[in-house]
Amino acid sequence: MIPPAFILLGGLLPVPFIHGMARKIWVTGVGSCGLIAALLAVSAPSAVPVTLAPGIELALFSIDPGRAFAGVVFAGAALLALLYALYRDLPAPETMGILASAGAALGIVYAGDYITVFVFWELLALASLAIIWSAPGSGGPGFRYLLYHIFGGACLLAGFAVAAGASGSTLLAPVAPGPGYFLIAIGIGLNAAFIPLHPWVPDAYPRATVTGTVALSIFTTKAAVFLLVILGGWSQGIAYMGAAMAIYGAVFALLQDDIRRLLSYSVISQVGYMVAAVGVGSAAGIDAALAHMANDILFKSLLFMAAGAVIWRTGISRMSRLGGVAKAMPFTAIAAVIGGFALAGVPGLNGSVSKGMVIEAVAGIPYLDALLLIAAVITVLYVVRLLWFVFFRPAPDSLRERGPGEAPVAMLAAMAIAAGFCLLIGLFPGLLTTLLPAGTQAHPFSPAHLAESAAVLLAAGALLLLVRPLRVPGLAFEADIDRIYCTAGRALLWFARTPLAAMASAISRATGRITASVSSISRNPVMAIRIGGRTLALPAVRAFSDPAAADTYAAALQGMRDRYPDERLGIRGSGYGLILVSIIAFLYYLFDVLV
Repeated sequence: MIPPAFILLGGLLPVPFIHGMARKIWVTGVGSCGLIAALLAVSAPSAVPVTLAPGIELALFSIDPGRAFAGVVFAGAALLALLYALYRDLPAPETMGILASAGAALGIVYAGDYITVFVFWELLALASLAIIWSAPGSGGPGFRYLLYHIFGGACLLAGFAVAAGASGSTLLAPVAPGPGYFLIAIGIGLNAAFIPLHPWVPDAYPRATVTGTVALSIFTTKAAVFLLVILGGWSQGIAYMGAAMAIYGAVFALLQDDIRRLLSYSVISQVGYMVAAVGVGSAAGIDAALAHMANDILFKSLLFMAAGAVIWRTGISRMSRLGGVAKAMPFTAIAAVIGGFALAGVPGLNGSVSKGMVIEAVAGIPYLDALLLIAAVITVLYVVRLLWFVFFRPAPDSLRERGPGEAPVAMLAAMAIAAGFCLLIGLFPGLLTTLLPAGTQAHPFSPAHLAESAAVLLAAGALLLLVRPLRVPGLAFEADIDRIYCTAGRALLWFARTPLAAMASAISRATGRITASVSSISRNPVMAIRIGGRTLALPAVRAFSDPAAADTYAAALQGMRDRYPDERLGIRGSGYGLILVSIIAFLYYLFDVLV
């Protein structure tokens, strides 16, 4: 069968040549074919690896329960993003970027060797860059995104090279401790938004178009999580990194005023749950990570779609300038509430299912479950702020006068599908868990889990009542660790432009003088040696001879300098040449003996 990745990648080729409704029909058809291919791949056999040379093998299509699950999730999410995009005629580069991102993510899912993974990994970065640069004024964020991912790709390639050299094969294998482990962890960690490699997420995601942001939120970080799952062999340090991501992302999401920047930090936080589960290394942990990956794609893309609809209708992205949108956009508000409650882990929605699975999976690691529960409390806080300030508080006068209308039909249809799956999985978790590789069951309605959810919600409610700043708009803390990177970058540029440039200029001038001197000496070495010797002797002559003799000596020396390089003077056979060669040979001998 044709791998789903190649269907999507091949389907983008005609996009520049078709327009309007024809392009929309074509793109939707390509996305549908990709989903059908992913569903058929569930029961398809793996392709036989192709051996290019001893130890160099390509496995373009490998299938196992984990890959089958992730393939269907990514293909379905791609179709959902394409349906959402039907509300307007997207530019060809953005449409091609979305298709290429989905195709590259599916290529990573089904790849069975380091080479194929790396090729699709880089293609995913370039496709995401095309999506970012499709929005006006996104040149800077796109360039910074490119710099981050060049670094990450280089680390991943080096790690793959070390791993392949150690195993003697390019086929994917569990990561062994050593230099390759850290290089691969950094390479994957950059795409997964490990702390402190995360700043590209809140920098780039809000700068894309509302459609592009939906696609970006689905593929890059989730493909990185799945690669962590496939490689395996990770230590508990990865699990604690996940906890750090969960808390860090949640705290910074709480401090944001821009809707999409808030959701971008939420991406980091929820990916942290997945990374923590992967770091456990157990079958239950892997199942929990995959389940939360699927659920996060649903509720996070739903929230990005709702946010995009609000921004599309109002032209405003800051919560402090919004309010009362639920009256003008009731269906969008309902979708946002479902997505927000799912993100907050409210029982009966899909987020509660997979978050409970993650916390159960990490229970054996000290403090990890407590850290994730703290992140869950903070998540409830920023979800409540998002829903209240955007949809339910009284509308500002400027927005009330504008009276935005409901979202376009295509947006509403995509949001309805995502919201429906959030409800369906939340109420019937077996629909999801039976598809997981190990079939780990969820217990979202057990007394223990319900008590845990109630405790999280009550703690968040108490904080909202006690901490007044959480109830007022205007939080806009946008400083992050990338400020340090930017400051260091500016310092490096200053060093290169000022002291380093001055040093290079001085070295260039000195080199030029030395070169000129050597060139001048080489025109008449014998006379140059005479002039040099007499110049060195001149101070002694002035000190120990009478003034008249010293002046005569100096005048003769000046005459030699004026006539230099008179070829007729001082050249008598090869005796001087032999002396010079002998001196050089003697110096070389001393250097060789002493050093």
